[in-house]
Amino acid sequence: MVPPTRAPLREDVRQIVLDRILSGELPPGSRITESRLAAELGVSRTPLREALFNLESEGFVRSDLARGFSVAPLSVREVRESYPILQTLEALALRSIGPLAMATAPDLRRINRELGAAAGDSERGQLLDHQWHDALLAACPNRRLLDLIARLKETLSRYERLYMRDASLVAASVAQHLRVIEALEAKDLDRAVGELEENWRFALETLLVRLGEP
Repeated sequence: MVPPTRAPLREDVRQIVLDRILSGELPPGSRITESRLAAELGVSRTPLREALFNLESEGFVRSDLARGFSVAPLSVREVRESYPILQTLEALALRSIGPLAMATAPDLRRINRELGAAAGDSERGQLLDHQWHDALLAACPNRRLLDLIARLKETLSRYERLYMRDASLVAASVAQHLRVIEALEAKDLDRAVGELEENWRFALETLLVRLGEP
């Protein structure tokens, strides 16, 4: 006898819905039909609503008494407020590594080459960009700092996907990454941190334009 398929647990439901939001399957501003989504996931509406309220507290979902739940739209304010924080946290993490950061250069070059070859594939580009930043900061001794960075990046994942859709912007990121790598190879940590900060400033300014800020 084949055992019945296990219904997703509460945290599973949250992750499934979040994955659909981050992938664009549930696009920004779209209404979430609870009954249909619950049926698709094979759960009752109770764990789904719990997951949606959780995602609302994280900024991915909005609720309205008249319309129910919807996916939060992309926001100029979120970009403007969040990217400088991420820039500051990554710069702090890189500085905390010190001379050990120089040893990451070969891996960073390899991932950066793969990123350049992935231009036009936004999903793979986003994955490789995350891998590059993760490799850069892997030796950071402050685990709490890395956790903060990871959580903030999850929040900003939809914006990163938007950025990676443009092959010219992927090429710009590859060039910016290369300048970080070259600074590390020259054993110039201050310059590497400055180039990393410029990488995030460029992303901020570009996304603001893409989102229509004059």
